[in-house]
Amino acid sequence: MTTPAIQWVSKNLRGLLNGALDFFLPASCAACSEIIGSTVRASSASPRVCAGCWNSIQMLHPPFCPRCGEPFASSYALSDSPDHLCGKCRKKEPWFDSARAAGLYEGALRAIIHSYKYDAMSGLSGALADLLHERFKEGFGGETFDWVTHVPLHPRRYRERGFDQSWFLARRLGRAEAMTVKPYLLERVRWDTAQSNLTESQRRANVRNAFVVRDPQSVVGRRILLVDDVLTTGSTADECARVLKKAGAESVHAYTVARTA
Repeated sequence: MTTPAIQWVSKNLRGLLNGALDFFLPASCAACSEIIGSTVRASSASPRVCAGCWNSIQMLHPPFCPRCGEPFASSYALSDSPDHLCGKCRKKEPWFDSARAAGLYEGALRAIIHSYKYDAMSGLSGALADLLHERFKEGFGGETFDWVTHVPLHPRRYRERGFDQSWFLARRLGRAEAMTVKPYLLERVRWDTAQSNLTESQRRANVRNAFVVRDPQSVVGRRILLVDDVLTTGSTADECARVLKKAGAESVHAYTVARTA
């Protein structure tokens, strides 16, 4: 049986091997797998992503729901009321004050995030965090935050993966935006099934009571930016916001690299 320690070593060895291969051999694009060289240019964002794939990323722009950030088909919904919520948020308002994403979780961006999380390409964190930085003002305007933190992995998942992808993103974004970074403000205390294959109701149940605030007194009256890689149904961000609000946070805003349409 493969132990967590062996899994952790395996993940880290894979990362070292990827780095060695990048040094001695031409890199392949993390999205399309094309060899990056004289005929396929690397993007300015990362030597591990070709220019074509990076430029194909569909960025998110208004109109979208002012609460959850779900894209609207047209600006008609917001023409008379800029606070017009989507049907889902009207039915049940989420705990987070807003959720924004840099791009849509499809095509090249989906492939890049998948490589980042599951193929030991932690070096992609720089390009993805820079994308968050570039899109930050459009997503949050003049909003200010006391702290930026992240959605943490369960320790068991961390041992399997070898790194916490959301922490890498939050740390770099915080530095770029000159915000105070609070690592592991939240703790994931319950092991749960991977969210990717669950329905929306199953996702909500899956993360219920999965997080605790490590130092409740420290969040009282704070405006918090919560960083993660992908927002799908919003269940994870909502549960994190719920426990932070219950602990006394003034506001919680979620920010992800990508979200589903």
